Amino acid sequence: MANYVVKEMPAGMGNGKKGRIFPKMQVYTEFDYDKVVELVHTNSPAFSQATVRGVLDTLAVVMKNYLPMGHTMKIDNLGVFSLSLEFADNETESTTPQATQEPTSQKKYHHVRVKGVNFKVDKKLVDDINKENSFERITGNTTSPSPYSHEERLQRALTHIDKHGFITLQEYANLNRLSRSEASRELSKLVADPNSDIKTKGAGSHKVWVRSK
Repeated sequence: MANYVVKEMPAGMGNGKKGRIFPKMQVYTEFDYDKVVELVHTNSPAFSQATVRGVLDTLAVVMKNYLPMGHTMKIDNLGVFSLSLEFADNETESTTPQATQEPTSQKKYHHVRVKGVNFKVDKKLVDDINKENSFERITGNTTSPSPYSHEERLQRALTHIDKHGFITLQEYANLNRLSRSEASRELSKLVADPNSDIKTKGAGSHKVWVRSK
């Protein structure tokens, strides 16, 4: 279960005069590079974390070398990467009256640089996410109290583990609408309970919870 909040675009923006209402994903955590490597390894144990890290590092090098040569890069089930350019002095040849009046051959040549990397997501990835997830609106205090009973929270965690192989502290908190401290205390109690079917794996920032059998 993913969460979202409803936001209103400021008046005057968009197509209408009134602020447009739109859903916005509730983001709780930004996974850093090490966490991404760990997650890829966990989902594909045949590849060591060193191998995953090597592939990701090499992909960044390949993009750096080939995108500026006029190539785009398509990764199936992920999307297409391409460069976005801008004038370094934030001017265009058509923005000033002087530039407009000058012959093309005499117009000032501007220095161009990379503004960013565009990413167009693969439609299959979007379709798969929609098939496998549902989105629940949250309002007000999103952490306490949880709308689920203790038994429901345990079952939701086990379902998540069965689907993904493990659950993190933040995922348990998000899934059951608990604060991190509440989630941590509850997971400790679940691990101590032999009937919960949950145990820990790893330590520190790499600590996750899995089925005990």
